Amino acid sequence: MHCKHKNPDSLNLARLAIAGLSLAFVTLATTTFISPKLVAAKEDNRLAKASTELPIVKSAALGIDMDVPWSKPVKIEDPFEGNYVGIFDHHSFYKNFLNVNSKFEVISLWRKKSVRVLLSYRERDCLSGYGLSPYTKISGTGCLGAKNTIKITNLYIKLGEKVFRLEGNNSTFDVSPELATALRNSPAENVDIRLVAESGEAVDSEIGKRTVEAWKNIF
Repeated sequence: MHCKHKNPDSLNLARLAIAGLSLAFVTLATTTFISPKLVAAKEDNRLAKASTELPIVKSAALGIDMDVPWSKPVKIEDPFEGNYVGIFDHHSFYKNFLNVNSKFEVISLWRKKSVRVLLSYRERDCLSGYGLSPYTKISGTGCLGAKNTIKITNLYIKLGEKVFRLEGNNSTFDVSPELATALRNSPAENVDIRLVAESGEAVDSEIGKRTVEAWKNIF
């Protein structure tokens, strides 16, 4: 009676195949089950590390004639809101508003989960006497300028062919995960926005391409 001996080469190939299959399962499991919290923690650590090298701004308050680094990430150290990374944007233009040719300024602060907007305009009064509050003399003219701010209730952001409509509170608007992704992936070009005041008046403006490019650092 003869016993059949298995080919050693065949046994070695079988062992290698089993080992390779086991390694593949381990790799797949490791790749598949990475915790979303771990990914978020790594991203927060990256932002925290980057913030130590950024210019520091001591307040998150938006105001007329404020002086901050524009269109670049900064570390904000606000006594009421805490510390975080944000981007200030500024855009000015002239527009006929309430039958008066006015200079508009749109200042915005972009952070990871929200955007705050300040819309102000300066009226020109060439008839009143000087020294009447809140008017101040406009340099190089015989006119006076009064600075006013407008409460914004709705913000529209046009990214590509999609328009995001945001409803706000005190000119502050939440940034959804979908919007954050769209902001992060926006090409470095000017982005059109529309501000709708509490009165219903709409003012069109834009976010400059330098700010758009900087969005990638916070979203």
